[in-house]
Amino acid sequence: MEKTGFTVYGLSTEGYEIALKALEKGYITSVVDEKLNSPIKFSKKILNYKSVDEFFEEENLAEITSLDEVIANTKYLLFCPKIRCEIEEIQSYYEKMLKEVSQKIVKNSIIFFWIPLGENGQERIAKVVYDYSGLKENELGIIFLPPFFGTDTNYAGTIGNIEEGIKFLKELTNVNISSLTLEKAERKFSLMVLEKISGYTTQMITLSDKDISSEIQYYFNDIFSYYTDLKLIYYTTKRGTSLKSFSGTLLRNIESYPKNLVNYIKNIIKEKKLKPSRVRVIVLWSKSSYHVRPDFDEASNKFLLMLQDIFPDVQLLSSEQLVHKKLLTPYIRNMCITVACSEKDFKVLERQSIQNRDKVIVIKATLPPSRLE
Repeated sequence: MEKTGFTVYGLSTEGYEIALKALEKGYITSVVDEKLNSPIKFSKKILNYKSVDEFFEEENLAEITSLDEVIANTKYLLFCPKIRCEIEEIQSYYEKMLKEVSQKIVKNSIIFFWIPLGENGQERIAKVVYDYSGLKENELGIIFLPPFFGTDTNYAGTIGNIEEGIKFLKELTNVNISSLTLEKAERKFSLMVLEKISGYTTQMITLSDKDISSEIQYYFNDIFSYYTDLKLIYYTTKRGTSLKSFSGTLLRNIESYPKNLVNYIKNIIKEKKLKPSRVRVIVLWSKSSYHVRPDFDEASNKFLLMLQDIFPDVQLLSSEQLVHKKLLTPYIRNMCITVACSEKDFKVLERQSIQNRDKVIVIKATLPPSRLE
């Protein structure tokens, strides 16, 4: 017997993964394309697709229904659209979408927000939802859920009637959710982001490629995982405060990493006396095009532009594309530098039988960068 309705508002990787889990649990599951406001009702055949990228690359015939009908039959609504605006416009970007959606929300629903908001963002968004829905706190629950940090307990800012929503989240994610006030949850999340990035930047500015070998290594992908959240903390914090200064320093350190990595590659070219015009560079980064945060897209695009100022032949590929195109073959003519931007991509490279190895340099985009030849 099917359970109650669950709707994901936004075509995002994070939302798609939760939607699949809800579908497996028997919930009536829909995903709304936020650009068109058109809901897609999921069926069991969706489970054959591994990712949201794969699902939308295929010519699927998913059932399209009306937004009013879907929201009216939704008990749990997950709001996590992909960010398609500048960082300073995020609040107004969300509010514009929420004004329409909130008017359709029914009594005793619970809405989850899985989006970056910055300082005081949760309170502002909650006010928009209550104002436009016309519902009171005892009639509508709101849960602000930050990204999971791989811990046993995840802290969430909550308001209203949220008990059923907490149980629902635990059922889908198998993670304990600790309910906090909006103010406390924001502080907790900011602290975790700052601690995470502070650890990255400490390694970045103190270690060289000779310092670490067996310790946990952080990749380009890891470093930029909370980039949007850090920017929001910086842009929404009042001027003249210690938090503004500290978050600004971390932001500058993070943004310096792509340039440092390019300099590392340039030093290799100089050491081996290679001509950039005779070198192919493959940037290996298996990232989704549908992440809520544009962190990886921004970082990879800037990194590619820096490389293209030096090398005429630069490609951005996923590990699947690399294997499919068979680029690391015995027929490599020019020197090939392959930059693995995540642990997943490096492990794929390790499994590859790279022949003509004297023509291939593998660079681990870690803190600090290192190379295999």
